[in-house]
Amino acid sequence: MKQRKKMIIATVIVFFIVALAGMFGVVHSASSDDKILKNVYIDTVYVGGMTTDEAEKAIDTYIEETEKAQITLKAGKKTKSFSAEKAGITFDGKKAVKDAYGAGREGNLISKFIEVCKLKKSKEVINLKTSITERQAKAILEDNEKKLIVKTKNASLTRKDGEFEIIDAESGQEIVYDKSISTICDEVAGWNKKDLSIKISVKEEKPEYTADDLKEVKDVLGTYTTSYASSSYNRKRNVENGCSKINGTTLYPGETMSVYGTVAPFTSENGYYTAPSYASGKVVETYGGGICQVSTTLYNAVLRSELKVTERLNHSMTVHYVPLAADAAIAGTSKDLKFKNNKKTPIYIEGKAGGGTITFTIYGKETRDENRTIEFESKTISVKSPGKVEVKDSTLEEGKTVVKESGTTGYVAELWKVVYVDGKEKERTKVNTSSYRSTPTTVAVGTKKKEEKKEEKKDKQNTTETTTTEKSKNTEIKKNSTSTAESTAEEKKE
Repeated sequence: MKQRKKMIIATVIVFFIVALAGMFGVVHSASSDDKILKNVYIDTVYVGGMTTDEAEKAIDTYIEETEKAQITLKAGKKTKSFSAEKAGITFDGKKAVKDAYGAGREGNLISKFIEVCKLKKSKEVINLKTSITERQAKAILEDNEKKLIVKTKNASLTRKDGEFEIIDAESGQEIVYDKSISTICDEVAGWNKKDLSIKISVKEEKPEYTADDLKEVKDVLGTYTTSYASSSYNRKRNVENGCSKINGTTLYPGETMSVYGTVAPFTSENGYYTAPSYASGKVVETYGGGICQVSTTLYNAVLRSELKVTERLNHSMTVHYVPLAADAAIAGTSKDLKFKNNKKTPIYIEGKAGGGTITFTIYGKETRDENRTIEFESKTISVKSPGKVEVKDSTLEEGKTVVKESGTTGYVAELWKVVYVDGKEKERTKVNTSSYRSTPTTVAVGTKKKEEKKEEKKDKQNTTETTTTEKSKNTEIKKNSTSTAESTAEEKKE
């Protein structure tokens, strides 16, 4: 009995060893050539029998084709389509190839054997993973928002023939960003690499301000006028063009306006001409020259309306159309005029330019006391004379001087707001301190040597000619004397 039991155990052990050897042989035979096992796919791409390098090249080609697939965002009846590549979808090709190579090679001997056997009967598909970041999904929504939803419109104003007309508000939609971003990321993660349609989440948005809110906009809060009558043709056009872009602006409570953001870009396509402007202490020709008079005029209307100025910078040099420290420069994004509607009701900005003057008037609901008035005073703190710089000019006669460029006087000035109640001063507040650089007068000094006068030259020439003639005569006389002497000698000789 014991002997029989031992024989059974020995038989089982032998069978197990043989089975293991068989498994090992199958697994080793299948994976010995360092290539991906047969019947392995990455998505629809067959990579069986390929090396990892070959598989990566095949998948790169597949990704290039897949990136052309269209991703469509849907919001109600509105849609916006773009390629997967433009959407910024990423493909993890290297991991897919690594997983494909690992098919039948990973795990213990038994699991490898089972996997190899399965691959002989059916294919194994490795999923090429795709993804998109939340930041990229958000950027896609922001870039296409205008084409996907109807934006809510607050009631607005126009002014015609001295009367206000109210444009009714319109309800719209807004994108539910958190939910939409999550949906986009999930849809891309489960993408089948064909054209993909994604429904984003939107909700209705009511306007914040209606026609009733604008009925109160009827009082003049502040107005200011400057003259540009002496300007060149191009500068006049720039002032008028810039003014037209600001005219009609409705600013709701808490909103901030950027003048640069409203009137830019300074290009011919946007209606601007080249005209003089300040740059690095010099006057140069640039597109939009004169736009600073637009911002300066508006600045003074804003001050008189007592709106909150959040950004204002003076010019590098003085301007002629307003007192010192009452200007507001525009220079790209480095110098801008920004102000905030600090009222409880909307305001409307009217701009008019023509006949050599520009005027800005700000309308709203007047809540200030009738017996309270304000004025603004410019105070000069210091003055710096222009000085002089001399430059040599070889085209100018020695001793002569010509002013090539007039200098400008430098100043430090302050602008003060003075409040009067019943005609008596009650408060004085400094609005700003402005520094204007002085630039030297450039004088050309001649270095060219003086030329002799024509008469002196002529006399000198005549004297030279006379001397030459006399010399010629003397030479001729001497010559004749010599000839006579020679003749006499010859006669004697003969």
